[in-house]
Amino acid sequence: MTRLKVCGIRRLEDVALLNDVKPDFAGFVFADSKRQITVEEAKILRQHLDKEIQTVGVFVDAEISFITTLVEEKIIDCIQLHGSEDNRYINTLKAKVKAPIIKAIRVTSPEDAEKKTGADLILYDAYHKQLNGGTGETFNWNLLNGKNDNYFLAGGLNSRNIQEVIQKLNPYAVDISSGVETDGYKDKAKLEEFVKKIQEVTK
Repeated sequence: MTRLKVCGIRRLEDVALLNDVKPDFAGFVFADSKRQITVEEAKILRQHLDKEIQTVGVFVDAEISFITTLVEEKIIDCIQLHGSEDNRYINTLKAKVKAPIIKAIRVTSPEDAEKKTGADLILYDAYHKQLNGGTGETFNWNLLNGKNDNYFLAGGLNSRNIQEVIQKLNPYAVDISSGVETDGYKDKAKLEEFVKKIQEVTK
């Protein structure tokens, strides 16, 4: 079954929703964003989150020492890089921690879909001039046709299009944030509907 990552977790109310729905991953944003949280906030959220849900720290060109501290303190289980981090950066990070690394690639062309990185997994997202992620916009999914490797898919996903994209691409995981929000906050009904749609098409 396609796995689910719910990103932008920043309140205990969000954690309570996730503990009910039980996605595979919960995203903590440490980069400059309206969903950014502090280390102390992340620590509290992690303490209340179901231990079976893996936490993913989202970063943009962060100091490697900052990331390694979060892994060592068991605040995050996985690392998601959304900036200009190159293979040298990724290899340095890999030498310091054992956590899986996800590298985001913003897709605008077939060449983007073929980019190679030293990361363990790729996350394909929509391109936006000012934003590194969390755009709430889709991209041309046809650019990923025929890709057989495991990857995360993000960008404008919601309960109206999730079944189409799973049937078309069968990604390893889908990553959602604004698609299950109302007025900037996670919405229980929208999240439950999204999960239901995934289950219907991946039974």
